[in-house]
Amino acid sequence: MLKQLIKEKINDKVLSENLKIFAENYKISKEKAFTGLNFEKIRAKINELKSFEYDEIIKLYHKFKETAINKGCHVFEASNANEANKYILDICKKHNSQYVVKSKSMTSEEIKLNEFLEKNGITPIETDLGEWILQLAHETPSHMVMPAIHKSRKQVAKLFEKVTGSKIDPDNIEDMVKIARKELRDYYFKAKVGITGANVAVAETATIGIVTNEGNARLTTTIPDVHIVVLGYEKLVKTFKDALQIIRALPKSATGQIISTYVTWISGSYPSDGNKNKEVHFVFLDNDRLSVFRNENLKEALKCIRCGSCANVCPVYEKVGGHVFGDTYVGAIGLILTSFYGDEKKANEILKLCIGCRTCSENCPAGIDLQSLISDINATISPKYRIGFPKNLVYSKIMPNPEIFKTVTFMGKYLQKPIVKNNKIEKIPFTSKEKNFRVLPSIAKKSFSQLYNEYFKKGSNKKYKKSAIFYSGCAIEYFYPEIGLSLIKLLDRAGIKIKVPEKMVCCGLPAIHAGDGINGQKTIIKNLAYFDDNIHEDIITLCPSCGMAIKEEFPKYTKTSPKDFEKSIKIGEKVKSLSQFLHENNLKLVYAAKYKVTYHTPCHQKRGLCFSTEQFLKDILTDHFIPLKDSDKCCGFGGSFSFDYPEISSKILQDKIDNIKDTKAEIVVTDCPGCIMQIEGGIKKQNLNIRVLHLSEFIQQYVKIAES
Repeated sequence: MLKQLIKEKINDKVLSENLKIFAENYKISKEKAFTGLNFEKIRAKINELKSFEYDEIIKLYHKFKETAINKGCHVFEASNANEANKYILDICKKHNSQYVVKSKSMTSEEIKLNEFLEKNGITPIETDLGEWILQLAHETPSHMVMPAIHKSRKQVAKLFEKVTGSKIDPDNIEDMVKIARKELRDYYFKAKVGITGANVAVAETATIGIVTNEGNARLTTTIPDVHIVVLGYEKLVKTFKDALQIIRALPKSATGQIISTYVTWISGSYPSDGNKNKEVHFVFLDNDRLSVFRNENLKEALKCIRCGSCANVCPVYEKVGGHVFGDTYVGAIGLILTSFYGDEKKANEILKLCIGCRTCSENCPAGIDLQSLISDINATISPKYRIGFPKNLVYSKIMPNPEIFKTVTFMGKYLQKPIVKNNKIEKIPFTSKEKNFRVLPSIAKKSFSQLYNEYFKKGSNKKYKKSAIFYSGCAIEYFYPEIGLSLIKLLDRAGIKIKVPEKMVCCGLPAIHAGDGINGQKTIIKNLAYFDDNIHEDIITLCPSCGMAIKEEFPKYTKTSPKDFEKSIKIGEKVKSLSQFLHENNLKLVYAAKYKVTYHTPCHQKRGLCFSTEQFLKDILTDHFIPLKDSDKCCGFGGSFSFDYPEISSKILQDKIDNIKDTKAEIVVTDCPGCIMQIEGGIKKQNLNIRVLHLSEFIQQYVKIAES
């Protein structure tokens, strides 16, 4: 079903165009909105002020409850959706409310409040324009802030024609807004109950903050006699000052606005009709939130401020939208929250849609490492549903065992011969057309280890001024050994000798990313055994994903083994990308060619190893360097992701190739073998005259090392 839904959304031209335009505009708007502000400091502050232990959140709740009751309000704790819905229904019946008006509340979506009320004879009316459009279409939101982002104006006009019975001009947005205003206006007066969520809840004053752009929330909270607020415990903060920190970041991250049109603060039971005060109810929903607060790792997700920025920057979301990339909640946080509050089987499916690019983590204004949480949850849930025999065989038997891996690739060299042409595989037999969107590399005739040993057997009595360790990784060892050999030759010229671990073992990331944390851990521990206990040299990696795995996954998966954990930390501190190593060793590099060059930034180079090869190349190439639009945006590889979801991967890749073509560059340089497999494979499939080189190959071939 998921595969079919992906195909449907991939081919939805309206969705594709809307999401692409929004993604491009959002990036610019957000950058402008945060101009003059320190984004890192803001998100560190929000992360800090929302860091609560279980006991603290309970105290905050009781403080809010006590203050709210003293101000004439009612407070109810709902342990699950059923309790929350029944409580709300009882209030509606008590006030004989045939209609209720609602302003955006994702929490009410979570408990499926609308369906429940309708079954019990009460009509809920969504008053947010986007939510009302979806209510008319009988659809669910595809974004947390812009719920109807997947709809075109023509589609909206058709919906409005059914409501009004009149012809609607789809290009007259102003008229359509007036129609919505006219249709909705009477319901505010018909309804005796208004229901909202809350963007933030201040414990010390029992104040809620609501952020909107349409003003409908103010009508929902003021006109009906009763106001019900449905919220989770995670919306609580200590002080009004803390709340302002969140409101400061929310619109900038959500839509790229400096501030939303309306920021409404409500505290206590306030005047409603004449001398009568409004009846106010706060429904705090647990639905397993409190158990999450007890989990030291997972509770990070409850710091989310519901801005939706993780969806705004996600390359996968951009291609398929929220009806695929999420459930009730969408985007990276949606994958996580589905595992908390939704169907676990559904969560297991959609967690696999994360490509692992870490853009969500980098952009989260609450400082949540979303991608890491997705990876951890995936590794917890996946074993219950199995990952399939082929993957299990690879991750459990082949990748952790160097001798078996070597034997399998040795056999593969001969078995691949019928489908190999010019060292490339044009088409994988017995697979669908979708999976053959690129040319793939064949298994190399000689592994990197063989080339390395041959090179140093021929070596001289040359004296080296220093040495470094090279961690090759699977792709370079068996598919791109020439990339590793280029590193050896390059650093040999610089008087630096490269040493390699006794045996090559996978970094464990492929297994972990697939949800097989058990075999990922086994692979990591096997890996550590081949590193010396006392490493003093730098460890160079030509694959940022391997480097990031060593720095982050090795310590994470060895926490229960003190010796392995300590070794992981030491090794992680030594890991460097090639550009970082060259920069820190002050090698004077001079470009010796005239090719126009652009650079694709691998996801884990920027958001893992955290060193800018793009700037490094600019400094060397000067006028010959051409910046690539969205250089750090994922190319769509994601390891097994590109084989599991080729329809999505190929679409992301096409954006990358289009941007590369726009540069008119003759050479694309990158740091990652996986990115080379993806980008070069796509370029060759399209017969484009553009070369793709790893940084080590490019510098070895076209850059001189000048005397200091």
